[in-house]
This record gives sequence, structure tokens and C-alpha cells, in this order.
Amino acid sequence: MRIFILKTSVITIAIYLLYQFTIGHHIRNFSSQLNIISSQHERIKIKDKILKEMKKGSEKENIFDEEERVIISKFIKKILSEINYAK
Repeated sequence: MRIFILKTSVITIAIYLLYQFTIGHHIRNFSSQLNIISSQHERIKIKDKILKEMKKGSEKENIFDEEERVIISKFIKKILSEINYAK
């Protein structure tokens, strides 16, 4: 009986530690991200950061480099061809 209780205790502790180091860590991380987003002050900071980056991007002469232009152009053409096919 004593060996059973000892083995059960060890297995229970091992499962708990495994949970905390794998799934528990991801759940805590996700929860902290939700808390940051739910704060009004943090949302204002994120909005200001996005607006600042948009302003910097609009002041540039070219937003994309040559490779990005080609990739985006091909992607848009593919989407348009699929839309025209659906008509």
C-alpha cells in the first residue's frame, strides 16, 4: 500500500510538472497577452505605434522593394483571375 501511494504521488507530480512546462506556459502567455490588449492604455499605445509606422511608410518614396512588388503583383493577379473565373 505504501509503494502504491509513493508511485501515485510521483506520477501525479510528474504529470503536473509536465503540464506546467508545456500547456500551462502557453496558457499563461496567452492570458497575459489578453490582459495587455484589454487595457485601455495599452490599446492607445498600440494604436499610436501603428499610426506612427503608417506615417513613416507614407513618407517613403517606395514602400516596397522590387522583389516584394513582384510577389504582391502576382498574388493580386491570381486573386483577380479567380474572381473573374467565379463570375
